[in-house]
Amino acid sequence: MPAMTFRRGLAAAILSFSVLGAGTVPAMAQGQAAVYDPQPPPDSAYIRFVNTLGEELAVRPAFLPAQRLGTKPEERVTQFAVAQRVGGRELTLEASAGRRTGRATLKLNPGSFNTILVQAQGDGGLEIKAIVDESEFNRARSRLSFYNAVPDCPTASALLAPSGPAVLEGVAPGTAKARSVNPVTAAIRAQCGSQAAPDFQISGLEAGGMYSIWLMRPDGKNLMSFISRDTTARWRG
Repeated sequence: MPAMTFRRGLAAAILSFSVLGAGTVPAMAQGQAAVYDPQPPPDSAYIRFVNTLGEELAVRPAFLPAQRLGTKPEERVTQFAVAQRVGGRELTLEASAGRRTGRATLKLNPGSFNTILVQAQGDGGLEIKAIVDESEFNRARSRLSFYNAVPDCPTASALLAPSGPAVLEGVAPGTAKARSVNPVTAAIRAQCGSQAAPDFQISGLEAGGMYSIWLMRPDGKNLMSFISRDTTARWRG
């Protein structure tokens, strides 16, 4: 296929993205929880942890088993796990990486999906940032979420490499945006202002699948970006 035709095809695919809204269904909980037998109690929430640092991270939730997260892309993001009896109570979390430590108190809503970013603080500690994830999307398509995990990046964007159009843009630090998209193969560039992370490829997206694009600065200087598939650990009761 000629390069120009290929680019037009990618642009058409991006233009066919539909922002979450009309015509969507509350599919995240349904899709993620479909594998469970039995189902988690109705007062449960879902939570995952993300290592944005340049070194290995240990997280110790008081409500879940401790976990260690590495520095390779496939090691930085945990599965969503079920946290039980979250309604009306506070959940404590401790984290450590080398000499850095951090502690947070979380309040999770029953039925919600929550992403917890662990980031470096200027005082040598760790900041724990909670994001409540979107829970609705068009299950006939794939869902892409884009997380700005760079504390000093005022607005982040993900676009088709090398020069657009934008897939998701205007993402503030410590937040995420999401939209549905027809499955497509493309090169993605995530950037903060004029600084960009190395391009990466997205392929093999599935209808009904949920995927996350991450923008981080683990070494404090250079941006990195990658994509992961959202999965949920099996709840065994």
